[in-house]
Amino acid sequence: MKSVFIEKSLGVDIREGSVFLTLVGKKLRTIEVLAGKMITLKPLTGKDEKAEKHFLNKVNHFLIEHDTWPESVVVSLPRSYVTFKTFELPAPDLESVRSMVEFELERQFSAGLEDLYFTFQVTPKAENIFHVASAAIKKEIANYYLELVQKLNLKTTVLDVSTFANVNLAFSQEIENDSPIWALADISPETLDIALIKNDAIEFSRSLSWAKPAIKGANSGKISDPAQLENLSGEITKSIVDELQQALSSCRSIEANELVGHIFITGGGVLAPYITQHLEKETEVSTTALQAPESVSPTVPDSFSPSLMLTSLGLGLRELKKQKVETNLLPEGLQPKRKKVNIKLTLAMAVTVILLLAGWFANKVVYANKTLATLDAQLKEIKGQATGLEKIDLEYDSLKQYVDILNTISRQYPDKLPVLGELSRSLPRDTWLTHLKFKQGEIEFKGYSPVASKLIPILEQSKTFKGTEFVGTIINESAGEKFTIRADLETAS
Repeated sequence: MKSVFIEKSLGVDIREGSVFLTLVGKKLRTIEVLAGKMITLKPLTGKDEKAEKHFLNKVNHFLIEHDTWPESVVVSLPRSYVTFKTFELPAPDLESVRSMVEFELERQFSAGLEDLYFTFQVTPKAENIFHVASAAIKKEIANYYLELVQKLNLKTTVLDVSTFANVNLAFSQEIENDSPIWALADISPETLDIALIKNDAIEFSRSLSWAKPAIKGANSGKISDPAQLENLSGEITKSIVDELQQALSSCRSIEANELVGHIFITGGGVLAPYITQHLEKETEVSTTALQAPESVSPTVPDSFSPSLMLTSLGLGLRELKKQKVETNLLPEGLQPKRKKVNIKLTLAMAVTVILLLAGWFANKVVYANKTLATLDAQLKEIKGQATGLEKIDLEYDSLKQYVDILNTISRQYPDKLPVLGELSRSLPRDTWLTHLKFKQGEIEFKGYSPVASKLIPILEQSKTFKGTEFVGTIINESAGEKFTIRADLETAS
């Protein structure tokens, strides 16, 4: 039986040399991971058209393969593009902080806010003191990636930061220690991201470029010797320890006598278990790899790799479940207008409507029974007078059979001209057809379009076509994207 989901969400974790996709679906009680995908590519800089085309083709193939264009699309960009700042702000209450924080951000980000997309998270720290963790990215960079995603016929609902997505996942884990301080290390071949959290507030976050291409070799299977994996993990661990020490020494909110009680790691692929072991041994601090929250079903598809795609999972959960850190680099004017469904309220209203309908139906049944009894009595009175109409009834039945036969023929072999007219009205002007084939109750046509993936949603809006789907794959040619589409024809009743 096919599963029914209330909502689907796509997490898109864009890194310097790779993109991770995780598709998640929400049911009434649980959230399921539906699919995952890792795409290796050259850095997207706006100057490499081949890299952009590779990215678009791979993501488009993922969407077509899983037959989904989700309403919720949460994207994070390479952490190296994001500037992170933390500070304390005195204020009488939370509402006052939110009205004051933008003036303080002007001072924190020397480039000025007019050229930046920014976001912030406010955490109460002490009486009338609030901690602010903020992030900003240049509009020019963000817009390039947003336009790239839009070419896939997807609308970005949240532009998040990978650090915030990982911290949200860490908040869902249980830590057995008394220290209010814990650390997070996000490991990728190109960068190492370090974050320090104290009393549930993000005190420090830094991204370091370190270029460890050997990590890709290990994850692709090119390095499989346990001794080599151990040595590589040892090198990575030393870098993480050095960065943690520097982070602790430069974080003003953490005293010299305060200790980190736990370390989370994410990323690293097949090296993650080795790094966890080395890191715990080197630091003598409890160290674990980030895990999916309990709200997510433990059964995941083979295409999803927890050691690589956990950040994209954290992104995908943003619109399906309330998070502790809810930030969005997109300004309000660029955020798609969406109506969030309150399931409990919807169910309560549905039950109320059902009860009202049941009462109305019961009343109708009683009234109908009384009416039928009256009509039955009247029918018996006039039945003797209606014998002359029996022949007319027989002729009417005979004519009705002929009409039914003609209607059946019309439904099975519909006129082609109205169908062609509907195709002409529905398809965009930049799309043309090369082949057209009618079968009983269905149509199949081939053609070219600049963006073939947008045709299915357009045709589904027509009352003439139903069950619209691609046949085979979309092929990029000089004339455009070559496609084959099959659809059932809606017969007129």
